[in-house]
Amino acid sequence: MIFFKKIKKIELKTDIHSHLLPGIDDGVKTIDESLLLIKEYINLGYKKLIITPHVMYDSYNNSTDLILEKINYLKNECFKNNLNIELEVSAEYNFDEEFVERIEKNDLLPINKKYILFEFSFYQKPVNYENIIFKLKSKGYIPILAHPERYRYFDLEDFKSLKELEVMFQCNIISSIGFYGKTPQKKFKELAKNKMIDFLGSDVHSFNYMEALKISFNSSSFNRLVSNLHIKNSYL
Repeated sequence: MIFFKKIKKIELKTDIHSHLLPGIDDGVKTIDESLLLIKEYINLGYKKLIITPHVMYDSYNNSTDLILEKINYLKNECFKNNLNIELEVSAEYNFDEEFVERIEKNDLLPINKKYILFEFSFYQKPVNYENIIFKLKSKGYIPILAHPERYRYFDLEDFKSLKELEVMFQCNIISSIGFYGKTPQKKFKELAKNKMIDFLGSDVHSFNYMEALKISFNSSSFNRLVSNLHIKNSYL
C-alpha cells in the first residue's frame, strides 16, 4: 500500500505586491473596489498588505507624495469601514531612466526601510542592469525582482546570474496555476524547484486576480511547489 504525504496549505499573513490604491495605475479604479478586495484578503487570512502601485515614466509616473496621499486616504476608509488590517505602501518601480534618477535622488519608497521592488520590461531583455543593481545596493537597498517568471527572455542561467548579484525574487502566486499562460507557469515551477523564490505576492489588480488567488491557495500543485521553500513574507 502506498501512502501519500498530505501537503499542508501555505498560510501567508503578509502580501508584498498589489495594486489596490484607487485610480493610480492599472489596478483598482474606485475606493469601493479597494475595500471589497481588502475584505477578501482578510477572509484569506492576511494581516498586512504592502501595496505597490506602478511607477513608470511613460505611463504611471506616480510621485512619492501622491502615493503617500493615496495610502493615507485608503487607511482612513478602511478605518471607517472597520477593516482590521495593516496597510503599508511601497511601489513597483519600472526599470527605466526615471528609476535611475530616483535612486540617485533617494526618492524611493522602500519596503521595511530597505527592500526595493522593481520590474523589467516584458518585451525586451534589459541592458546594463548589473550596474543599476549595483547602484541600488550601494545606496543600502536590497533589490527584489517582481514576477521573474513572467520574463520570457530569461532562462535558468539568467536567473542564476541575478542571484549572484544578490537580487531577491518575488513570484506571483497566480502564475502557478497558469493565470498568465503556460510559459510563466513553467518558469514558476522551475524557480520553485531550484529554491530561488524568496517572496510570494498576489499582484492583485482586480477581482479576477483575487479569484485566481483563491484557486491557487486551494491548489495541491501550488502548495506542493512551495512547501519546501523558505518564503520570507513574514519578515516584512
